[in-house]
Amino acid sequence: MKLNRRISAILITALLLMLTTSCIKENPTISNSLANLNWSDKNLQVINQLITDYGIGGKYYDSKKAPYVVLDWDQTCAHLDCEEALMRFQLTHLRFKISKSQFAGLLKDKINGVTQLSSDFHNIVLKDINADLINDFSFLSDNFSGMNGNMSLMQIQQTPQYQDFIAKIPYLYDGYCSSLSIGADYGYPWVLYLLAGHTIDEVKNLAVEAISFELANNLSKQIWQSPADFKTNAGAVSYSFKSGLRVLPEMQNLISTFKGHGIDIFIVSASYKPVVEAFSGIKNFGYNVPPENVIAMELEISLDGKILPEYKTGWVKTQRQGKVDAINQAIKVGLGKNWDPIFSASDSDGDYEMSTGFPDMKLTLIWNRVKSGDIGKLSKQAVDEMDTITPRYILQGRNENTGLARPSSESILFGKSTPQLLYN
Repeated sequence: MKLNRRISAILITALLLMLTTSCIKENPTISNSLANLNWSDKNLQVINQLITDYGIGGKYYDSKKAPYVVLDWDQTCAHLDCEEALMRFQLTHLRFKISKSQFAGLLKDKINGVTQLSSDFHNIVLKDINADLINDFSFLSDNFSGMNGNMSLMQIQQTPQYQDFIAKIPYLYDGYCSSLSIGADYGYPWVLYLLAGHTIDEVKNLAVEAISFELANNLSKQIWQSPADFKTNAGAVSYSFKSGLRVLPEMQNLISTFKGHGIDIFIVSASYKPVVEAFSGIKNFGYNVPPENVIAMELEISLDGKILPEYKTGWVKTQRQGKVDAINQAIKVGLGKNWDPIFSASDSDGDYEMSTGFPDMKLTLIWNRVKSGDIGKLSKQAVDEMDTITPRYILQGRNENTGLARPSSESILFGKSTPQLLYN
């Protein structure tokens, strides 16, 4: 089954790349512009003009200040979230290299003075859900053949401890990120700590497995639930998510076209750097971004090359303002490119500061997820600027049911059939 899924993933990716190549061959001016693909006409025109003006030979090109762009990764360069896909793959396959005591150390009964999740997560007391997870993990560690026991994966998957565990880990993660007093600044690094004990190369290989699995998976909404009759401290929980991943030929071609015109590409992501490198890397899934151009979350590494459940000392958390700080630290200071990026690509509130925090940025592409909040404000501005020659923001639609871009600024949300422009 796993081999078939991998083969399917390769075929899907190859087909998308063939379609991209086909479109490029049909466009006689592709040496100077993007392939049409499913860009909206306006967005295609605006991005091509940016490339013409700021790429090699353009009227604003300066070889002493070579232009660069910054792109979010999840839901921007690819459809859906590779970090969350890896988390679920790790959970379902129990790919852990962390001891029981190390695991227990990841679970805090009080975080920033908070002892329970928000009302959206039923005010569950952290101490209770932590105790459940520690009990579940102890059972799995002692009994699963891939850890310290003798039960096969198929056998262990039938146990209530397994079912409770795979529902409560992502439920707690979502709860952290959605509880204002805890937030993504805590939740995003926390989920990475589950990879402790692996080497970087092992995480990359695991990420390739997970990404390949999800590229072959259906785009669907799924629910994991704790067994209702399994007695626990926190009670049963339910975790819903969207399965599947899809590459975006538009972004693959955009990256290639930028590079072909002397415009440097940097990925700036709130996911773990090795995971993004696995997806975006050269000869992997069609994006061909070198690892040194990936800016993302990083963890400490032990002297023997094992990942530690600790955030990297001195490195920023690459979400919201942290993305701006990371660009300043890694690109402006680290590489000496002490000028602003000319372009960004985004999809969510986490990209707001990166899209607004550089005065000399010329254009921001927003993949339309029909969101409210800060990204909703920028989406509204993009709509207001649709008829201008040089908009600051542009909005690109896609169909979440297929994972494909639409030649419009309107998106079709998952489970819907009617295109929608802005959040109502």
